[in-house]
Amino acid sequence: MTLVRIYKALLLAGFQQAAQYRVQSLLWMLFSIVRPVIFLAAWVAVAVAQGGDIAGYKVGDFAAYYVCMTFVSQLVMAWNSHEFEWEVNQGRLSAKLLRPLHPLHYSVVDNLIFKLNTLPVLGVILILVSISFGAIYRTQPWHVVAFIPSVILAGALLFMFNWVIASLAFWATRMRTANTLFQRATFVFAGQIAPIALLPGWLQTLSYALPFWYMMGAPTEILRGGVTQEQVLQILAGQSVWLVVTFVAFQWIWRRGVRAYSAVGA
Repeated sequence: MTLVRIYKALLLAGFQQAAQYRVQSLLWMLFSIVRPVIFLAAWVAVAVAQGGDIAGYKVGDFAAYYVCMTFVSQLVMAWNSHEFEWEVNQGRLSAKLLRPLHPLHYSVVDNLIFKLNTLPVLGVILILVSISFGAIYRTQPWHVVAFIPSVILAGALLFMFNWVIASLAFWATRMRTANTLFQRATFVFAGQIAPIALLPGWLQTLSYALPFWYMMGAPTEILRGGVTQEQVLQILAGQSVWLVVTFVAFQWIWRRGVRAYSAVGA
């Protein structure tokens, strides 16, 4: 109960602070929509040029895929690996380490507040995009039920993976390279550039073996109704395994990182 009260207080304070930066949050949200819409327009143009179908994806399927991808990306996004470097380098982490709560909890609250503030506007925009491009959703009720645990696992996986990368800042003064590599990997293997089914066979196999598709592409396919019940079970199992692996990796890196951080008198 104590943790629940703490979260309530943090959320209340966070919403009050976020109200002062509402325009900034909306601009970041709108910026995140631009790339999926560009890819959607590009794939629609290619599909139309090839008779309206690419490997089983029609124009309406592409529209549904990128609308769902944009929605999922907003739900699971995390930015800890960008902020944590600055906190370590500026010594601001020291104050957080003295608090009773792990710094991770403050990131959870910031993450929730940003998404709750931006999702209503995003929802309206995605409805308009769906109508404009004639999105065809093949979603059944059981897809919606399966989507809930899948997107929660995806969000937790991406969040923890970001913290694994962020924790490397205990030893590295600049995290730009690590962040860039992570962004490029999610761009290709998470299904942002194209549905995984359209990639060459070896890239598909690699995508299913790595954790990135389980962060975005998997819940996207579930939400648009592009998977069977058997595939959903495989997806949930894969997400769970990668979440456990990532959490264990974070705990191991964090403990050693804090020792290194304290050793230099920060």
